[in-house]
Amino acid sequence: MRALRNLFITATLLLLGCAESESQQADSEPATGASSIVEVVGQGVISTERNETFPAEDPTDGSLWFSRYDNSFGAQTILFARRTESGWAPPEVAPFSGTWGDRAPRFSPGGASIYITSDRPRKRGESPADMNIWRVSRIGESWGEPELLESPINSEAADIHISVTDQAMWLASSRAGGFGRSDIYRIGPSGDISHLDAPINDEKSQPDLWVSADESWMILVITEASDGYGGDDLYLSRFIEETWTVPANLGSEINSAEYEYGPSVSVDGQYLYFTSHRSGTADVYRVSLSFVLDGSE
Repeated sequence: MRALRNLFITATLLLLGCAESESQQADSEPATGASSIVEVVGQGVISTERNETFPAEDPTDGSLWFSRYDNSFGAQTILFARRTESGWAPPEVAPFSGTWGDRAPRFSPGGASIYITSDRPRKRGESPADMNIWRVSRIGESWGEPELLESPINSEAADIHISVTDQAMWLASSRAGGFGRSDIYRIGPSGDISHLDAPINDEKSQPDLWVSADESWMILVITEASDGYGGDDLYLSRFIEETWTVPANLGSEINSAEYEYGPSVSVDGQYLYFTSHRSGTADVYRVSLSFVLDGSE
């Protein structure tokens, strides 16, 4: 009888240990979101109840950068979370952020620089400005001071949310010459600037985008589109025969009745990261890029 009792206790402890191990593993992996396709990233560490936005992977070490706000979307701070063997480390504030409204970190190809959208003063001692694009250069294992990019990147209007390829810089701007709200522009290496025609830009707002390395496709954000689900939605457009295709809504698995924005692609090209407010606060999500581009996982 005693032997049977001891065997029962041992089996029970083993089962409890397995359950605890599975729970710890789940905490270190992306949690399942509103569907089997979309996952919450770093739940409780990166994605919390404090509104995490605009995710992007560092090409040099795979750390995840993002911005966070507590009370005001305009008062964001840029953070990053390092990868460890047991999951995501607690986020750290970027050394150049924390004073002004900084958001949307985006890396140059290779990661030598990071670009941010910020309302920090254009010149030291001045009052906060409208939103502009700033570049921060990597110096060893740290970062330099943010540099304001000159025209034609920045204008007298709000210039936000950049995507950088080897060929050009792409950004959203409400500068003169557009359709009145945020439109998408391409700025080439010689400073030549192109306002994208329809079907990319129209009377709606196109406030954010991610362009593929070869510039053959883009994920763009459209606000209150006629075929949208509400707020900002994510769309796919391809560059075929020198023309951008009509943006296609990424569907209800990815978009919701709330806001989706902040697209970026993981360094290994496997995932599309984005922000969604579907849970009531802003969180970081990811979805298989093959599902986005081809409709398959």
